Amino acid sequence: MKAQTTSSTRRPRAAVLAAVAVSGSMLLSACQVISPRQTDVMYEPSDGVAVDLGPVKVRNLLVIADAADGPGVISAAVGNPSDTDAVISFAVQGGEAPVQTTVPARGTANLSVDGPKVSIAKVPAAPGAVVTLVVSTPAAGQSPVTVPVLPATGVYADLKPAS
Repeated sequence: MKAQTTSSTRRPRAAVLAAVAVSGSMLLSACQVISPRQTDVMYEPSDGVAVDLGPVKVRNLLVIADAADGPGVISAAVGNPSDTDAVISFAVQGGEAPVQTTVPARGTANLSVDGPKVSIAKVPAAPGAVVTLVVSTPAAGQSPVTVPVLPATGVYADLKPAS
């Protein structure tokens, strides 16, 4: 009879393959440890920032300006789920009097598209910098928020401030 040598050579090979498979899966799963899923971290998926004023929600809030100390335009989307119209005021912190816009009850307003532009007479920061806006409603009070200043280019070209 012939001695069986195949089973004795297969066992080390199978053990090596199992070890490679286990170490490979551990190596690949380590990516999750050093690179968490972005959906687990809160972030603003837009150019602007968000601010909540009671029930009124302001999203993608930013300022369009061509130069520091020049005029600017506020761009934002505003939702008002309440049963009353919401008057929202925007002012540069330490700057001039606030500008206002009204969002109807149970309505929305896209300040970039709907109605007249919400303009700021003097933006103290150049494009690429940030400025602090004080956003307020009579019901919720004031909320200072740091927003980016962007140039009137690309998707914001139609929002070029009047000189």
